[in-house]
Amino acid sequence: MRRDVAAPSIPFRLSPHNRAAAGPAPGSPFPFPLPLRLPPGGRARAPMEEPLALHPVKLYVYDLSKGMARRLSPLMLGKQLDGIWHTSIIVHKDEFFYGSGGISSCAPGGTLLGPPDSVVDLGNTEVTEEIFLEYLSSLGESMFRGESYNLFEHNCNTFSNEVAQFLTGRKIPSYITDLPAEVLATPFGQALRPLLDSVQIQPPGGNTFSRHNGQS
Repeated sequence: MRRDVAAPSIPFRLSPHNRAAAGPAPGSPFPFPLPLRLPPGGRARAPMEEPLALHPVKLYVYDLSKGMARRLSPLMLGKQLDGIWHTSIIVHKDEFFYGSGGISSCAPGGTLLGPPDSVVDLGNTEVTEEIFLEYLSSLGESMFRGESYNLFEHNCNTFSNEVAQFLTGRKIPSYITDLPAEVLATPFGQALRPLLDSVQIQPPGGNTFSRHNGQS
Protein backbone atom coordinates (compact mmCIF):
# COMPACT_ATOMS: atom_id res chain seq x y z
CA MET A 1 0.00 0.00 0.00
CA ARG A 2 1.34 3.48 -0.94
CA ARG A 3 1.49 5.91 1.90
CA ASP A 4 1.99 9.67 1.38
CA VAL A 5 4.69 11.12 3.60
CA ALA A 6 4.68 14.84 4.36
CA ALA A 7 7.89 16.69 3.50
CA PRO A 8 9.84 17.81 6.54
CA SER A 9 9.38 21.44 7.54
CA ILE A 10 12.42 23.58 6.63
CA PRO A 11 12.84 26.88 8.47
CA PHE A 12 12.95 29.87 6.08
CA ARG A 13 14.54 33.09 7.33
CA LEU A 14 14.23 36.37 5.45
CA SER A 15 17.05 38.89 5.49
CA PRO A 16 16.15 42.61 5.69
CA HIS A 17 17.14 42.95 2.03
CA ASN A 18 14.88 40.08 0.92
CA ARG A 19 11.83 41.64 2.54
CA ALA A 20 12.00 44.37 -0.12
CA ALA A 21 10.68 41.95 -2.76
CA ALA A 22 7.39 42.90 -4.40
CA GLY A 23 5.47 39.85 -3.15
CA PRO A 24 5.18 36.08 -3.34
CA ALA A 25 5.41 34.38 -6.71
CA PRO A 26 2.04 33.26 -8.17
CA GLY A 27 1.07 29.88 -6.84
CA SER A 28 3.79 30.00 -4.19
CA PRO A 29 2.92 28.13 -0.98
CA PHE A 30 4.80 30.79 0.99
CA PRO A 31 2.87 33.89 2.16
CA PHE A 32 6.03 36.01 1.87
CA PRO A 33 8.48 36.89 -0.93
CA LEU A 34 11.18 34.50 -2.00
CA PRO A 35 14.78 35.71 -1.61
CA LEU A 36 16.03 38.34 -4.06
CA ARG A 37 19.25 37.58 -5.89
CA LEU A 38 21.20 40.82 -6.47
CA PRO A 39 23.62 41.28 -9.36
CA PRO A 40 27.37 41.54 -8.70
CA GLY A 41 28.09 44.71 -6.76
CA GLY A 42 24.93 44.35 -4.69
CA ARG A 43 22.86 47.10 -6.38
CA ALA A 44 19.60 46.13 -8.07
CA ARG A 45 18.66 48.42 -10.97
CA ALA A 46 15.06 49.26 -11.79
CA PRO A 47 14.03 47.76 -15.14
CA MET A 48 13.95 51.18 -16.90
CA GLU A 49 16.89 52.80 -15.08
CA GLU A 50 19.44 54.35 -17.40
CA PRO A 51 23.10 53.37 -16.85
CA LEU A 52 25.27 56.15 -15.49
CA ALA A 53 27.30 57.99 -18.12
CA LEU A 54 31.07 57.65 -17.98
CA HIS A 55 33.30 60.67 -18.58
CA PRO A 56 37.00 60.27 -19.50
CA VAL A 57 39.57 61.85 -17.18
CA LYS A 58 43.06 62.80 -18.42
CA LEU A 59 46.14 64.28 -16.80
CA TYR A 60 48.06 66.82 -18.89
CA VAL A 61 51.76 66.97 -17.99
CA TYR A 62 53.91 69.97 -18.93
CA ASP A 63 57.68 70.43 -18.46
CA LEU A 64 58.06 74.06 -17.36
CA SER A 65 61.81 73.86 -17.98
CA LYS A 66 61.30 72.96 -21.66
CA GLY A 67 63.98 70.27 -21.45
CA MET A 68 66.54 72.30 -19.48
CA ALA A 69 66.03 70.29 -16.28
CA ARG A 70 67.10 67.12 -18.07
CA ARG A 71 70.28 68.75 -19.33
CA LEU A 72 71.31 70.85 -16.33
CA SER A 73 70.07 68.91 -13.28
CA PRO A 74 73.08 66.53 -13.12
CA LEU A 75 75.41 69.53 -12.88
CA MET A 76 73.30 71.66 -10.54
CA LEU A 77 71.68 69.04 -8.32
CA GLY A 78 73.98 66.06 -8.73
CA LYS A 79 71.03 63.93 -9.92
CA GLN A 80 68.94 63.52 -13.03
CA LEU A 81 65.55 65.23 -13.23
CA ASP A 82 63.51 64.70 -16.36
CA GLY A 83 61.46 67.87 -15.98
CA ILE A 84 59.88 70.52 -13.76
CA TRP A 85 56.30 69.33 -13.88
CA HIS A 86 53.07 71.31 -14.10
CA THR A 87 49.88 69.25 -14.36
CA SER A 88 46.18 69.77 -14.94
CA ILE A 89 43.02 67.66 -15.04
CA ILE A 90 40.99 67.29 -18.23
CA VAL A 91 37.34 66.34 -17.65
CA HIS A 92 33.96 67.43 -19.04
CA LYS A 93 35.73 68.93 -22.08
CA ASP A 94 37.75 71.48 -20.05
CA GLU A 95 41.19 71.76 -18.46
CA PHE A 96 41.39 72.58 -14.74
CA PHE A 97 44.54 73.58 -12.85
CA TYR A 98 45.75 75.40 -9.74
CA GLY A 99 48.26 78.19 -9.32
CA SER A 100 48.93 81.33 -7.33
CA GLY A 101 45.70 82.80 -8.71
CA GLY A 102 43.58 79.92 -7.40
CA ILE A 103 41.73 77.32 -9.49
CA SER A 104 41.51 78.14 -13.20
CA SER A 105 40.03 76.51 -16.29
CA CYS A 106 40.38 76.73 -20.05
CA ALA A 107 39.87 74.70 -23.18
CA PRO A 108 42.29 71.73 -23.27
CA GLY A 109 45.75 73.06 -24.13
CA GLY A 110 44.43 76.61 -23.97
CA THR A 111 47.11 78.23 -21.79
CA LEU A 112 50.31 79.80 -23.14
CA LEU A 113 52.06 76.54 -22.26
CA GLY A 114 50.51 75.12 -25.40
CA PRO A 115 49.98 71.37 -25.86
CA PRO A 116 51.13 69.06 -23.04
CA ASP A 117 54.40 67.16 -23.17
CA SER A 118 52.55 63.97 -22.23
CA VAL A 119 49.03 62.79 -21.40
CA VAL A 120 48.16 60.23 -18.71
CA ASP A 121 44.85 58.36 -18.95
CA LEU A 122 43.35 58.29 -15.44
CA GLY A 123 40.27 56.29 -16.42
CA ASN A 124 36.60 57.32 -16.29
CA THR A 125 34.31 58.96 -13.78
CA GLU A 126 30.58 58.87 -13.13
CA VAL A 127 30.72 62.30 -11.48
CA THR A 128 28.46 64.68 -13.40
CA GLU A 129 29.60 68.12 -14.51
CA GLU A 130 27.22 69.80 -12.06
CA ILE A 131 28.56 67.86 -9.08
CA PHE A 132 32.15 68.37 -10.23
CA LEU A 133 31.75 72.15 -10.47
CA GLU A 134 30.24 72.26 -6.98
CA TYR A 135 33.19 70.23 -5.74
CA LEU A 136 35.64 72.66 -7.35
CA SER A 137 33.81 75.58 -5.76
CA SER A 138 34.28 74.05 -2.33
CA LEU A 139 37.98 73.44 -3.00
CA GLY A 140 38.45 77.01 -4.22
CA GLU A 141 36.98 78.34 -0.99
CA SER A 142 39.00 76.06 1.29
CA MET A 143 42.11 74.05 0.41
CA PHE A 144 42.98 75.68 -2.90
CA ARG A 145 42.66 79.43 -2.48
CA GLY A 146 45.28 81.43 -4.36
CA GLU A 147 47.04 82.54 -1.17
CA SER A 148 47.51 78.90 -0.14
CA TYR A 149 49.83 78.20 -3.08
CA ASN A 150 53.35 77.02 -2.26
CA LEU A 151 55.80 75.86 -4.92
CA PHE A 152 57.05 72.87 -2.93
CA GLU A 153 54.22 71.84 -0.63
CA HIS A 154 50.88 72.94 -2.11
CA ASN A 155 51.03 73.36 -5.86
CA CYS A 156 49.36 72.41 -9.15
CA ASN A 157 50.31 68.77 -8.69
CA THR A 158 48.78 68.68 -5.20
CA PHE A 159 45.55 69.88 -6.80
CA SER A 160 45.70 67.39 -9.69
CA ASN A 161 46.31 64.52 -7.28
CA GLU A 162 43.37 65.55 -5.06
CA VAL A 163 40.95 65.92 -7.97
CA ALA A 164 42.10 62.71 -9.68
CA GLN A 165 41.31 60.71 -6.55
CA PHE A 166 37.90 62.35 -6.21
CA LEU A 167 36.99 61.54 -9.81
CA THR A 168 38.56 58.12 -10.33
CA GLY A 169 40.08 56.91 -7.05
CA ARG A 170 43.54 56.96 -8.70
CA LYS A 171 46.55 59.07 -7.81
CA ILE A 172 48.70 60.84 -10.39
CA PRO A 173 52.15 59.30 -11.09
CA SER A 174 54.58 59.45 -8.18
CA TYR A 175 57.46 60.79 -10.30
CA ILE A 176 55.42 64.03 -10.41
CA THR A 177 54.38 64.28 -6.76
CA ASP A 178 57.84 63.21 -5.50
CA LEU A 179 59.68 65.94 -7.43
CA PRO A 180 59.75 68.62 -4.67
CA ALA A 181 61.22 66.16 -2.16
CA GLU A 182 63.86 65.10 -4.68
CA VAL A 183 64.94 68.71 -5.24
CA LEU A 184 64.98 69.57 -1.53
CA ALA A 185 67.03 66.47 -0.76
CA THR A 186 70.01 68.06 -2.55
CA PRO A 187 72.34 70.74 -1.09
CA PHE A 188 71.56 73.02 -4.03
CA GLY A 189 67.82 72.67 -3.46
CA GLN A 190 68.20 73.46 0.24
CA ALA A 191 70.30 76.52 -0.57
CA LEU A 192 67.70 77.82 -3.02
CA ARG A 193 64.61 77.04 -0.94
CA PRO A 194 64.25 80.51 0.65
CA LEU A 195 64.16 81.99 -2.85
CA LEU A 196 62.00 79.28 -4.42
CA ASP A 197 59.42 79.40 -1.62
CA SER A 198 58.44 82.86 -2.82
CA VAL A 199 58.00 81.79 -6.47
CA GLN A 200 54.39 81.98 -7.66
CA ILE A 201 53.35 80.04 -10.78
CA GLN A 202 50.15 80.81 -12.66
CA PRO A 203 50.10 79.69 -16.31
CA PRO A 204 48.58 82.53 -18.35
CA GLY A 205 45.59 81.89 -20.55
CA GLY A 206 43.16 80.33 -18.08
CA ASN A 207 39.99 81.77 -16.55
CA THR A 208 39.68 82.04 -12.78
CA PHE A 209 37.07 79.55 -11.58
CA SER A 210 33.92 80.96 -9.95
CA ARG A 211 30.89 79.40 -8.28
CA HIS A 212 28.30 80.97 -10.57
CA ASN A 213 29.13 79.55 -13.98
CA GLY A 214 32.28 77.46 -13.65
CA GLN A 215 34.59 80.22 -14.81
CA SER A 216 34.72 84.00 -14.92
